[in-house]
Amino acid sequence: MSTRIVIVGAGYTGLRLAEAATEAGYEVVGTTRSEDTLDALDDVGADGVHWEVDDRNDTPLTSAIDDDTAVVYSVPTLFRTYESEPNATSRHVRPVERAFEVSEDAGADRFIYLSSTSVYGDHDGARVDETSERRADAPAGKMRRDIEEYLLEVGESPNSEIDVNIARLVGIYGPGRTLLDYMRSGRYKLVEPDKPTNRVHVDDIVTSLMAMIEQGPSGVRAYNVSDGAPRTVGEVVEWLIDHFDVDSPDEISLEAYAEQRGPSAVARWSNTYRISNERLLEELNVELQYEDVFDGYRAIFGLD
Repeated sequence: MSTRIVIVGAGYTGLRLAEAATEAGYEVVGTTRSEDTLDALDDVGADGVHWEVDDRNDTPLTSAIDDDTAVVYSVPTLFRTYESEPNATSRHVRPVERAFEVSEDAGADRFIYLSSTSVYGDHDGARVDETSERRADAPAGKMRRDIEEYLLEVGESPNSEIDVNIARLVGIYGPGRTLLDYMRSGRYKLVEPDKPTNRVHVDDIVTSLMAMIEQGPSGVRAYNVSDGAPRTVGEVVEWLIDHFDVDSPDEISLEAYAEQRGPSAVARWSNTYRISNERLLEELNVELQYEDVFDGYRAIFGLD
């Protein structure tokens, strides 16, 4: 089992993972381009390394990895458009390839990629598990699907000596990152109130990642990381209106939203599915802290 965890891209989720892992006795290193994040890593007892995925010098990452290391790749790739390219050679996929190659060459024993359920595309509200077809039609989903394809291929290679997990995350929320914050800003628009929305508290993501590090199987395995209790967008909005002094958001059509925000944002509304987390719970014995988004919000806002 790994004794060191290297978090490539220690952002919102990565910092929570760093804090939990150091408390559990792991050596933790987080990479970042932000001086503020370096300070935050230091505050939770983790080491920070200034490294950017587009930096051609891999020495900072290589130096952080040894043969008892789990590498967690948590860098969001910025994009406006995305088209698949042969052999996963696009500029969006290549940073993950490099990080994996560096990790394997340095002797890491596990590589965990934080993907997204956007890889599934639209399933017309049906229940989706890890065996469901990945038919992404939006830029973000296509990009992550192609990254997954690369990792599945190299991880299943007979010559591979590194285990691979793909963590398909749903909508992340937690302290400082809730729909209430967005509604209070006045920028939130209600598009499809009957659309099912899948969510997970950041601390339950951390619990799930720690389970992969400590109990993940050999080879390659993907896991949906969700609370498994989808609610409609309208239900979540109404719950917040009922509990807080916040105005009901303006409701606009999907067509109007598309004109304002573009195809990637629209996909979050038009692609519907209900995510199953049974594999995560049954194979890794994960016990989630929050049974649904309302339970998580009660904890965040100190409600009984």
